[in-house]
This record gives sequence, C-alpha cells and structure tokens, in this order.
Amino acid sequence: MDDFWKQTLARARTTPLNVQVERVTEPVPYEKYRLTYSSLDGIRVRAYLAVPSIGERAAAPVPAIVTAPGYGGWEFGVELSECQRGYAVLQVYPRSQGESGELWKVEQAADRAWLNHGKHSPEGFYYQGAYVDVIRGIDYLPTRPDVDGNRIGVMGTSQGGGIALAVAALDPLLKAVVAHLPYLCDLRHNPAFAATDLGRDQQFLDTFEYFDPVQLAPRLRVPALLSSGGRDATSPPETIRAVFDRLAGIRSLVHYPDLTHTSCGEFYALSWEWLNRWLK
Repeated sequence: MDDFWKQTLARARTTPLNVQVERVTEPVPYEKYRLTYSSLDGIRVRAYLAVPSIGERAAAPVPAIVTAPGYGGWEFGVELSECQRGYAVLQVYPRSQGESGELWKVEQAADRAWLNHGKHSPEGFYYQGAYVDVIRGIDYLPTRPDVDGNRIGVMGTSQGGGIALAVAALDPLLKAVVAHLPYLCDLRHNPAFAATDLGRDQQFLDTFEYFDPVQLAPRLRVPALLSSGGRDATSPPETIRAVFDRLAGIRSLVHYPDLTHTSCGEFYALSWEWLNRWLK
C-alpha cells in the first residue's frame, strides 16, 4: 500500500498543474476564483477558491481550508462564504463530479456511483484519481501569496469526510482535519453496504483496502476531529469508530445518539473551533 501511494503521487506530480485561474465577478463580499488544473493522468478538474477581500484581511497570508463534496458530487459542507472567518476556502470537485464532469466523465454505469469505476484493481480505481485531485489542489495553494502554505486543513461531510481523512493521511502538507459523518470508512464492515452487490464482491473489497480510511488511518498524525450519528445508516458509528481507534495523533470523536446522516449545527460550530485551534 505504501509503495502504491508513493508511486501514484510521484506520477501525479510529474504532470504540471497548468492552473487556469479565472476571477468570478459576483456581488459577494470576498474574492472568488474558478480554477481548472491537471491531475493524475492529465485529467483536468475544476475547483473554486474564495479568499477574504483585501480590505477584510491583514497583509499576512491567511490559512486555508480544503473540502470535497458528498457522494452526489455537488454538495459541499463548507460554503465559500466561510472565507470571511479569515481563511481561504478551496472547494474541489473530484474528477467526473460536479463541474469536473464537464471536463471528464466516468463510464455511464459508474456515473454518480463512483465506486464502480475500475473497481477490480487499485490502479485505475476511481478514488485513486479522486484523492489525487484534492491533493493537487492542495499543491496549488502554497503558490499563492495570499495563502499560508504552512497552515492548511481539510474538512468534509459524508463522502467529503472520508476523502478528508484519506487525503490527510496521504499529504503531509495538511495540519488539521475535520470529518463529519465520514462515508467510505471501514466499508467492508458497513452493514448497509454489505447487502449490496459491491459489498458481496470480494475483488472489489480487496481493491478498496487501498483507499479505505480505516487502512490509511495509522498514517494520519495531525489533529483530527470526527463525528458519528447513532441513527446514521449510511455511515454507521461503528465504522467511524474503527477509523478513530487507529488514528495516531491528537483526536476527538463526537457522537450524537439521535443524529441521522445529515448536518449538525453543534458539530459545525465545534469544527471551526478545532480549525481555529490548530491553524490559527
């Protein structure tokens, strides 16, 4: 697994980012940019970046938060407007998801069912590229004079939370992670997933071991805040606890007994306290 990820990231970084940056002119109280850049195997992906307006930030560069969407491909748990807290916010659409679907798409059978793309081999599996897409977005941030490359965190909900945990385990540039009800955790032991065709596909389950946060967790050494919900059938709390128990660094898990697979205002507030603590 270590060799696989070392080779994957080395190969990805042989491709220049070739970032196209477009200023988005909207009536918002911050600066907004649309980014398009090259990732693993030259596939182009789309992201949006928001930074506090010049009048709202100090001359010093600001810390950054990177985020990915839920499994539908569009739903971000962190809005660009949160940059007004004094952060840069980078929303990355992994390949084929959201606006990145305009640039490259998985085959029809895997559209919005990303786990089916390349499911029988780690090389070429969907999340090999998806994780790298987020990491390459992180690579771009330190090149900006308005972003402090030594203070970058990652935050996400559901699929975005699972990606956040995996990326934080793979990218040493990150300094903190927040994952709300992370999906894709300990997938082999997720009761709801076990009842699906993929859940009964041993070859797929062996492939996903390379991408499951429960396997990557021992590599994650930065402060990590996770949540789980007692009534969450999508990301059952025991799958999240399995990841939490293997984390090697400072960690906290907040469990809400009555929470389903949805947002949580209390945890969202805690998330920003956590990020402020470790990035500011």
